[in-house]
Amino acid sequence: MSRITKASYAVLAACTLTHFLNHIYTGALSPFLPLIQIELSLNYTQIGIITSAAVVAMTTSHLLVGYLGDRGWRWRDRFITGSVLFSSLAMLLTSFSSDFLILAVFQAFLGLGASGYHPSVFPALAEKFPQRTLAKATGIQAMGGLVGMAVIPFLGVTLLVLLGGWRPSLILLSIIGIAILFPVVFLMMYSRSGYERGFMDREDETKGTDGWTIGYWLSLTLMGLRGMAFRCTSLLMPVYLVATYPVDPIWAGYLTTIMLSAGLVGEMVAAPLSDRIGRRVPFLIVSTGLATPALLLLNYALSELALIMVLIVIGFFFYLGVPANTAYQTEVSPRASRGLAFGLLFSVGSIPGAISPIIFGWIGDIYGLSASILFLVVTTTLATIVALLMKEVKPTEPVTDSYLFLDPVIRPE
Repeated sequence: MSRITKASYAVLAACTLTHFLNHIYTGALSPFLPLIQIELSLNYTQIGIITSAAVVAMTTSHLLVGYLGDRGWRWRDRFITGSVLFSSLAMLLTSFSSDFLILAVFQAFLGLGASGYHPSVFPALAEKFPQRTLAKATGIQAMGGLVGMAVIPFLGVTLLVLLGGWRPSLILLSIIGIAILFPVVFLMMYSRSGYERGFMDREDETKGTDGWTIGYWLSLTLMGLRGMAFRCTSLLMPVYLVATYPVDPIWAGYLTTIMLSAGLVGEMVAAPLSDRIGRRVPFLIVSTGLATPALLLLNYALSELALIMVLIVIGFFFYLGVPANTAYQTEVSPRASRGLAFGLLFSVGSIPGAISPIIFGWIGDIYGLSASILFLVVTTTLATIVALLMKEVKPTEPVTDSYLFLDPVIRPE
């Protein structure tokens, strides 16, 4: 029998809070970008560089974080709590930026500070939750991040109205991060108190695979393709809406919140359903398969109501695939090198998403933002094709011989 105890939920709560703050900070500039663009005289390419700086620094650090995380849970716990502290300090520094270069440097520091989270969280959850509940566990922590993304456009424009500028707004956000640090530290300490390995029998953990498989490499490819649409829509949508539709920065922020809130609903629907039916791949196919035509519709002269409906469809269906995607990644990662596997996923697999805002901005400067949207349509179409090539991994069972890539022999349990 698998045992899910209070300590398991303590880790989940800490990870969810940390993920919430992680996405608050990586998306913090998004609602202010139209104003920052005017104040610092930035073009779309520079906007893309600023948006990408944190993500590029974060992804390039993930491989080292994952490698060190394989040395034991103490490393993972320190990375998770440390990501809250250092990203809060980086947000404070960002508020003092006076030009493009300084802003980009401080955003890169933010990425380094936040890099401890992603390669650490999935091994930590796999140690605490059995495979039959893994999508729900990873989905809950993923929802923490999505809530952060959904809140920041609304929170940002609200702080802008209340405080009168983007700089005092970022200072307040850094203070909120320091306040969140204390419960995260307490929850992580509670979850490990008096226990060497954790709270679940080894045979009940999510198994993973015995080697590096084709499923893992397809998952890595899918992450890169999905990441490009993920970063551009979540971070640059206010800029796109202000430039393309007759909306002001505040309403653009609210529209982005509507889109991401629909994504939160999609995750809430998909997480328990994926575990209940024991399948991941159909959610991945439907996710980008239906989000793609909705993205294309953004290039048409939509009425306000039609624009809202299209944004809801984009958010709901794109994020419908998130819980299944994270669960699938855990299931196809080699159990002996799970930290390294997620380090690869969140470094190599995240590089396309990290640089995609730069590509989006560059295309926008040269060919117009409608061409930038077509760039996203191409990436989500390719993501759907990759998802169609993926195979399910049976719960608690190793993959079959035909599924192996680097390790042709499955060692028995």
